[in-house]
Amino acid sequence: MSTDSPSNIQPVRPKVSIFIISFNQKDFIADAIESAVNQNYENLEVVVSDDGSTDGTSAIIAHWQSRYPERVKALLNNENVGVTRNCNRALRACTGEYITLMGGDDVLLPGKITAQVDWLEQNPDRVLCGHAVVHVNADGTRRPNANPPKVKEGIGPEAFIRGGMVIPGQTIMVRSNAIPQHGFDEAIPIASDLLFIIEVLSGGGKFGYLEEQYYKYRHRGDSVSTRYFEMLNDIERTFLITASRYPQYQNICNDSLIKHVMYFGGVRYLNVGNKKVARKRFIKAIQKKPLFLKAWLRLLQTL
Repeated sequence: MSTDSPSNIQPVRPKVSIFIISFNQKDFIADAIESAVNQNYENLEVVVSDDGSTDGTSAIIAHWQSRYPERVKALLNNENVGVTRNCNRALRACTGEYITLMGGDDVLLPGKITAQVDWLEQNPDRVLCGHAVVHVNADGTRRPNANPPKVKEGIGPEAFIRGGMVIPGQTIMVRSNAIPQHGFDEAIPIASDLLFIIEVLSGGGKFGYLEEQYYKYRHRGDSVSTRYFEMLNDIERTFLITASRYPQYQNICNDSLIKHVMYFGGVRYLNVGNKKVARKRFIKAIQKKPLFLKAWLRLLQTL
């Protein structure tokens, strides 16, 4: 007969799924998987979805699955479908009550999963948790820390519609029952994480930010984060879709289109010397908001 009393039995913690998306990251993928597998959290699965790598990444993923068959789930896909569709392949394989994501060239730092679950478990209305990030170069050398977010907690998606990615998107953990049925919207091929967050919060759930650094984000010349001009169309589409699906946020979406797409997009084009495209964006912003002084001043710089 067992001598354990009910008070000595530790409750099973909620299951967490970490999903990793990868593409041609053979030099980094092992570190990414190892950092996920070695989190100090027992009820955990690591889902790795490779997007048709041709450099040996998939063989490394298969090795880690054979090493940890109970913890690592490998999705070795021959077809390259792009960032958003690959995210959905990974998401469909996740079975956790909480889900967090990471890139195949990044690293989770110790304690991430425990800290985020602890925060989310304090209140059933909490549906999304992010945290601070360590930024590194491709060779692993440290970069300056980013400024902390101006908005660290809130209810619903309004802060993200107004400010864009106010919490680092790569750090979020979400309740799986708050995820929209379609997952990441495949109408947005690359930068679909902002709309994903907006939809997770669309039911009025709470979000929060932890000050501790639990994620090492690698900046590389070929990473998605460097494809700003390609992603600008995705950002625009995000606000248009949000305005269509959630009419209560239509005015905020229109303001964000002017600010984030027309104006800041114009600033980026101006900074790389493309005055023609920058001018068009500033004129469009002014047409929408005639008293937008900053846009007028920037327009003068294009003449």
